[in-house]
Amino acid sequence: MGERSGKVILGLSLLVVGVLLLLDQLGLVRNVFQILIPGLIMIFGAKKVISNESAGKKGFGVFIFLFGFLMMIGKLHLLFSSLLAIGVIYMGFRLLRRGTKPADEVPGFAERHWAQAVLRQDALDRWERELEAKQNGAR
Repeated sequence: MGERSGKVILGLSLLVVGVLLLLDQLGLVRNVFQILIPGLIMIFGAKKVISNESAGKKGFGVFIFLFGFLMMIGKLHLLFSSLLAIGVIYMGFRLLRRGTKPADEVPGFAERHWAQAVLRQDALDRWERELEAKQNGAR
């Protein structure tokens, strides 16, 4: 089973989902997506957890299974609001931690601009001294 079989499975899955979407729009199939799509997502997540793969892929499988489960019971907003809250807590923690570190940062724009101007002025001063030395040596 290679890359081709994965494409075939994905293609068939897309065809089935497309047909079910069309039938749902026509009113021929009711509540298919409340059970079928979350169920398929849960099965995919469970296969990732059960497989003999690395711990990272098992963690991803747990996340996918949880996503499908919350989608099925109509509580998917809990997942997104929880992820948002965790993200905000993490960013706050990072900001607080960054403030306690010593300032080994790159100089700001104004400091870089000032340093470049000083270096440019030094180069001009050196050029003027060399020019004066040449003119004095030529006399």
